[in-house]
Amino acid sequence: MKLCTDCRKTPWPYVIALFIAGFTAFLTWLTLASAGINPNENRWWTAGMFVGVFGLIMTYMLSCMRRHCRHDNHHAHG
Repeated sequence: MKLCTDCRKTPWPYVIALFIAGFTAFLTWLTLASAGINPNENRWWTAGMFVGVFGLIMTYMLSCMRRHCRHDNHHAHG
């Protein structure tokens, strides 16, 4: 199934993905900073964690939204 424009424009999945990725990046930064890792290396790991988690969550959310989107089916039958 394709993801309709109504479902694609809803902001909540993107906000949730940003929040989870930001929280994960913060925990990564906090853990590495308390472990005494070089601050420059800490930034790279934190940024990588943010991008990785955001990418994985967005992939998962978009596939779920595509699977559960009923707008195109409703318009085709209605």
